[in-house]
This record gives sequence, structure tokens and C-alpha cells, in this order.
Amino acid sequence: MAAFTDAVEEVRRRIDIVDLVSQDVALRKSGRNLKGLCPFHSEKTPSFHVNPERQIWKCFGCGAGGDIFSYVQKRDNMTFSEALEWLARKAGVSIERTGRAGRAQSEKEKILRINAVACEFFQEMLLRSEKARAYLAERGIGESAVGKYKLGYAPDSWDALTEYLSRKQISLSDAAKAGLVIARGGSEGYYDRFRDRLIFPIFDTSERVVGFGGRTLGGDSAKYINSPESLVFAKNKTLYGLNFARRAIVEQDRVIVVEGYMDAIAAQEAGFENTVATMGTALTEDHVNILARFSRNAILAFDADSAGMAAALRSSSFFERAGFNVRILVMPKGEDPDSLLRRGDRSRFASMVEKALPVIDYKVKLALAGHDLRTDEGKTAALRSAAAVLAEVESAVERERLIKYLAKYHPNFSTGTTRAEDDIRSEVELLRRRLSRTGEASRVREDSSQQRAAKPNLLERLEKIVLGTIIAEKVEAGKVFEVLPAKDFTGESTRQLAEALYSQFVELGKIKPESLTTQLAGTPAGDLLTDLTIGFDESELNHPFEEVVRAIEREKKKLRHARMRALARKFQEGVIKKGDEEFEEYWRLVRELKGIGVDNSARDSESDG
Repeated sequence: MAAFTDAVEEVRRRIDIVDLVSQDVALRKSGRNLKGLCPFHSEKTPSFHVNPERQIWKCFGCGAGGDIFSYVQKRDNMTFSEALEWLARKAGVSIERTGRAGRAQSEKEKILRINAVACEFFQEMLLRSEKARAYLAERGIGESAVGKYKLGYAPDSWDALTEYLSRKQISLSDAAKAGLVIARGGSEGYYDRFRDRLIFPIFDTSERVVGFGGRTLGGDSAKYINSPESLVFAKNKTLYGLNFARRAIVEQDRVIVVEGYMDAIAAQEAGFENTVATMGTALTEDHVNILARFSRNAILAFDADSAGMAAALRSSSFFERAGFNVRILVMPKGEDPDSLLRRGDRSRFASMVEKALPVIDYKVKLALAGHDLRTDEGKTAALRSAAAVLAEVESAVERERLIKYLAKYHPNFSTGTTRAEDDIRSEVELLRRRLSRTGEASRVREDSSQQRAAKPNLLERLEKIVLGTIIAEKVEAGKVFEVLPAKDFTGESTRQLAEALYSQFVELGKIKPESLTTQLAGTPAGDLLTDLTIGFDESELNHPFEEVVRAIEREKKKLRHARMRALARKFQEGVIKKGDEEFEEYWRLVRELKGIGVDNSARDSESDG
């Protein structure tokens, strides 16, 4: 069993990045690299590069890059630890953990193992239950779907699973922590949580069973029950079907959110692979933040009943705050995605997806639906309700679009659209002024200069050339840092990378860019390391190292002269005076540059003082 740091290196040694990436991307030779279409954004011209020698990847379209760990992190929405665990299992590497983290990990692994055993039990029980298989056939779920989603059945018994786990020598107290069995009150022993229920295993994005959902096949008043919260399962952070849907969501740049297991399975099996489901709980901000890592476009396809639509509206605010373009799919009355698709209405559902309404449009339709539009009184009341909705819309363009839509409901619409629109507009503006007076939040505009990314200056470009020559092994790191100390690099990313390279050289006596890619992941230095390894123009590295060093020294001297002249001007204008920090900086530059280009008036003034 390898220690954590050793495990990272062992996994890196055993997993080839080309083999890993080739599972998702068709790669073709392109010079020293391999090239293909990026799996993380839509593109027609390949900009995704893999360097087999350095075992790193970089997309010059979306800017993402890194090593095997960052690839799995981005692809499967994992933390570094989760990606390491997934790759370690794939590579057959065991990871040793100590202390509290080791104990917590051990508990998690124990629960995951128990869940896996229980999943096999439920699958076996499904094969023996004619009732459960008949129910699935009635719901249009075929054998391939049963296998894909690992559906199962919990027998109509108080202790079927309990006895099975005991025979497998699994501690029932541990099974209780997994939520599979429940301690009997007032007596010893345990009983099964799930009884006479169709079982839906719930997977994380690593395809591990973290919990279960059960639909009653008997007379239980609770139609669905889920596993309780555990070390591996949190309902407010778990979406059913995401393990199957994540890649389709990225490829289509859109996610369809439904309410239940059956809806998700029906949609995915009908070809809407970018579908996920909540599990009897409302959508939470955590759910939305998880989805935001895959796409910022969401369609809420909740049940047509009032509770379903209310849930859609409540959750829409989470999506909007996270910067989503969110739409609501209006289901026919009495329908849900499962019932619609089970009848074979795939094209109808596809059309409804494309015609899903922006949230504000849906709210306006709701406002109108609450009134009798056949009478002038009803129209007037409906328009007041709709105006209240429009008053909260920040975009003037959106407000105007909806005002034009609402004009036809104005009692005097027949006399002309202009008057109808003006009346609605006046009502909306009145309501907006009231909202403003009650404390509408003011907006803070960022300075445009802060929004523009600063372009690298010549000195930074020269520093990148130096670092590139180190990484390409065209010059020894020790020779570079002897004349250019890492702390003296001027750019944020170049200084960070120089310091990391120097530390590694001091520790190992050599440079290993592959290890640094993992160490610096998610930092400006990490991005620069990837760029220099894959995307840097090799012709830049052909300049003799000594020439580059001299060019850096000239540029630094030039910048110091410019700074010195700027400080001299500030002194002449009276902005700084003797004793100020900038005055001391000025005379330090004078001494360093041996008085070349010094403004004599500043020097004379110092002598007079």
C-alpha cells in the first residue's frame, strides 16, 4: 500500500494519458503532439493537444489543460482526491492514509462496499420476482435498461437483506450506517429499510453506488423512499443519472432536469441522454452549482401539477443566480416525461424541449391564466398581474418584448396597439419606481480597465523563453538560477513557476515537469507550465541562453530608467518630497544606475536639503 505522495507518482507511472484521453477523443498525430476535438467545449477545428512525452494535455480553444488527474477532474466533475482514487483503482494502486483522514476514508470505503453487495442482492432478487419484472415491463423498461441502471427488487420481507449481509459477514451496524437496515427499537437486531420495493441504485460520477431509491410495489403510503444521508450520500448534492448524463450535457451544452427516477430513465432511454433527476427533494443551490460545471443552460421539465410547476419556479432563482439560461418546459395536464415518452411521443417531447419558455414568459402566462380574459374586467386584472411580473425584469429589451406580447389583452387593443402598449408601459414603470423606493439594490460598475486582461510585456515574454528552455532541457536549471534568481522574475505566473522549478531542482537535482503539473494545477504557474510544454513556439527556444539573459538585463535596466524618470517628474511637480518612500526609491535607482539619466534638479534639491 503506497503513501499518498508515492501513490500519485505510481498512478502517473501506470496510466498513460494517451490511453486515457483516447477513450473520449479521437487523436491524430500532429508533430510531437496528438490532436483532436476538445471534449470540454463544442468545436469543429481540433484545438485539443496531448503531449505523450510529458503526459499532459492542453486545449487552445477553451484554455483548459493539465495532466491525467486534471483531465479526470474536469471530465467527471471530481475533486483531485476523487480523481486520484478513481485512477488508482483503474491502475491497481492502493492508497495508504493515516489519522482522521484515513479513518474517514476507511468508513466511506466500507459503506461503498456494503452498498455494492446490497446492489448485487437486489439485482438477484429482481430476477426471482415475477411481480417486479411485470411492473417494469408495464412501464416500458426493457432488459438493457434494467442492466444499465442496475435496477433491483427488495423482497416483501423484514429481514431478507439483513440475513444476506450477515451471511456475507458484513457488520449490521455498518449496514445501518449505510442506511440499508434499521435497528429495532427496544430490542436487539435490525430489519430491512426497503421492503417490497423496486430498487434504483444511485451512483456518483465514479459509477459507485452511494445510495438507493425504492418505489413501493405494494400498499405502502410512501410511494418512494430514499437512503438516509450518509458519509457517501447527500440528497441535496446528488442528481440521479448524472453519471450517465454528464458527457451528453457537455456535448449538447444543455441539461434537462426532471423530478424522478422513472422520468430520468425514460428520457435517457428515448435519446435525451442529457437528463438528470432530483430524488423526491427540491432542487437546491448545491444541485445547481454541480450542474454549472457541465453547462449553463437548463430546461426544467417538472410534472404538470401545481406542485411541480411551483418547484420549477422556486428553483429557477438558483439557476439565474448561477448565471444559467433557464427555461421551463410546460407539460400537458396530467402528464410527466415518463408517461409522455412511454407512449412513444418522442418527437412531441423533443418539440416541447425546443419550445421551453424563458422563466419570465412562463410567469407572465401564469399571471394571465389566473383571470377571465373574456371580459374587460378580467383583462384589466390580468394585465395588472402581468405588469407586476414585468416590473421585476431588469432588461429593458425583455420588458418591451413582453409589453408587445401583452398588448393584445388590453381592453382597448382594437383602437390601436400604441395606446395599449403605452398604458402597460406606464403601469410597469410606476411599479418599478415603487420597487426602487423600497430599496432596490444599486449596481456597482467595474472599471473597464480592470476588466481588460493585461498583455504580457517584453520582459515577461523573455522570462517565459528562459523557463521554456529549462522545461525543454535545452539548458540546465542550476545554470539559469545562478544568473537569474527565481525571486527576481517579474511576472506573477513566471515567478511562481520559476520558484517551483528552482525548489524541485534543489530537492531532486533535476526537473520533472510531469510532477509539477499536478502540484501547480489550477494556478497561473500551472497554466503557464502547460503552455510552455505543449503550445510554446519551439523556434523561440533556439536563441542562445546568454543572449536571452542579456536581453532580460537590458529590459530590466530600461524599465528601471523609466521608473526613475517617472519618480523625478513626480518630485519636480511636488507630488513626492524628501523622506517619502518613493523619494527613497528614486535615489536607490539613481545609485543603481550610477546617475545615468538622473534629473539634476532633484539631486540639487537633495544637496540643498
